[in-house]
Amino acid sequence: MTRSVRQHVLFGAICAMVVLAVAAAARAGDAPPAEAAQSQQPVACPDPNALGVSRVIEIDATDGPRFGVPGPEPFQLLHDKEVILTFDDGPVRRYTGPILDALDEQCVKATFFSVGRMALSDPQTLRDTANRGHTIAAHTWSHKRLDKLGAAASKQEVELGFSAVALALGRPVAPFFRFPYLGESSSVRAHLRQRHIANFAIDIDSRDFLTRNPSVMRRNVMSQLARKHRGIILFHDIQPSTAGGLRALLTELKANGYKIVHLVPKTGIQTLPDFDAMAEREAQRRKVALSLQPLADRAAVWPMTTGSPERLPWSVDSTAADAKPAAVRPTNAPKGLPALPPPVRPNLKPAMIEDNWATNPLGLP
Repeated sequence: MTRSVRQHVLFGAICAMVVLAVAAAARAGDAPPAEAAQSQQPVACPDPNALGVSRVIEIDATDGPRFGVPGPEPFQLLHDKEVILTFDDGPVRRYTGPILDALDEQCVKATFFSVGRMALSDPQTLRDTANRGHTIAAHTWSHKRLDKLGAAASKQEVELGFSAVALALGRPVAPFFRFPYLGESSSVRAHLRQRHIANFAIDIDSRDFLTRNPSVMRRNVMSQLARKHRGIILFHDIQPSTAGGLRALLTELKANGYKIVHLVPKTGIQTLPDFDAMAEREAQRRKVALSLQPLADRAAVWPMTTGSPERLPWSVDSTAADAKPAAVRPTNAPKGLPALPPPVRPNLKPAMIEDNWATNPLGLP
């Protein structure tokens, strides 16, 4: 073989290698790097007609990878017609329960980003969620906007949230985090990377907090999927529109050829002792509040300041908080006694407050 022929053969081999590499990259599409996510085989569903889980992705949270579209550093995780179901802000038994039942009917698994104080309010529902095979993650301690807080306060919201959710669950949770209101800050992103916590944004917003109508929620999801064809879907397991509409939505997803992907962590998060102690103190304060106010077991919030009484969102106006209750007199009181004032009925539909996740914690229509 002449030198010229050898050069042509070598050049052709190099070109072939380049073509093969380009083809492999095209086949890989938007698949994440192997070090960030690995696919696993899902557990077989006993119902062959159910939607089921098509793929399980194990997330390695080392170095704090980011997933989802909004904001900087978008990280595409899914292939065409694949969706991830995520639920924020719970648990609230009235709504989380029906959501879990709907997921069970279709053999579908999801990720629940729980607020720390909500988890301590109802640890039983949180444990039931985990026992049904869903991934438990954290969504701060009290759902504050971290992009409006300083670095120290933001760190406390993140770390106390993880400690409280882990305490309520009774075991380590996934090192997965979502910013409340998707309000990211550079300092918290850096903290998440340092702590090896994955940051999950979203691709599809159900906007379930804007409506009580399950059909509106479903249209929101399907219309966005019609444009994007895949995505991490945001729901809230404290919203009646999701609790009432998820069963029909899962049927609609199946009919339109969508597949469910379930996220699981490679390892659980190691919480920090100082914040574990804070979570323990908050849990003890919760027990005290329950002993003083029987209705407090339904509360979504309780005070952060030591020694202050619990303020229930549906309680009477604060201006009357210090007033002594009117004396109870029989309706057939003798003449001459002043008339009794009409009974004060508690406001069971609390007004909208800063954190809409805590609105209407009683779940009343």
